[in-house]
Order: sequence, then C-alpha cells, then structure tokens
Amino acid sequence: MTLQLLMGLAAAFGVFWTIKEKKTFPAVITFGMVIGIVLVLFPSEAIHTSGIYVYMGFVALAFIYGLTVKEKSVLARIIIGLMSASIFAYWLWVMNHWHGNAVLFPIVTLLAGFVAVFRKVKLKSELGFIVIIIADAIAILLENWMKAV
Repeated sequence: MTLQLLMGLAAAFGVFWTIKEKKTFPAVITFGMVIGIVLVLFPSEAIHTSGIYVYMGFVALAFIYGLTVKEKSVLARIIIGLMSASIFAYWLWVMNHWHGNAVLFPIVTLLAGFVAVFRKVKLKSELGFIVIIIADAIAILLENWMKAV
C-alpha cells in the first residue's frame, strides 16, 4: 500500500508539473506514464500487466525524447536517457522473469538523478516524468528491501 501511495503521489506531482509547464512532448510522456500507473493499481491481473506495458512504452518514449531533443545540453540528454533506459531495463527484466541485476537498474537511475541534482542539470520541463521515474526506482528498492527483511 505504501508503494502504491508513493507512485500515486509521484503521478499527481507529474500531472501538476506538466500542467504548470505546458510543454507538449514531456506532457505526453508524463500523462502516458500516469495512465500506466493508474492501470497497475487495478486488481485485475490482465489490466495490471497492460498497465506495466503502457508504462514501459512511455518510458521508452522518454528514452527516445532524451536522444532526440536538441535544445537540452548533452549532459541533460544523457541523464534522461540513462534514467529511462535503466527503468525500462528493470521492467523488461521483471516481465521476462530473468534473474539477477534487478536491484542494479534502480540504483543506476538514482545515481543518474543525483548527478543531475549535483551538476545542476536543467530539466525543468521534464521534471514531471523524471519524478515518476525516480519514485519508481525508490519504490523498487523499498520493495526489495521489504522482501529481504
């Protein structure tokens, strides 16, 4: 329940920030991720799995955005690409039931986020979906920690 609340709050912040910023492509990515999060919260297994795939699709779109956006610095593009690629790789790993490296991907996501904060990378328009990705990485690590304890 706590992890669902964390993702719900991140989705609410993403929607708020996207409405505030009014940038089209980051808004599409954020709203797509929010739709995926909402679908995951349904109890039906088919809808739950579909929600994960929708979320993964928009995370992949965030990776493409990171590669193609020209008005951002190279470091900002690398941060967006690295964060979205690592979360996408995590969910690909989980959905295919592959073993190992599951905790590595969210750690890479958080490290890229820390680099963005400490290097003061300008990601104002992308903050909506970046917060969702970071909250997802934190939720994954918390879930793994709760399973281990």
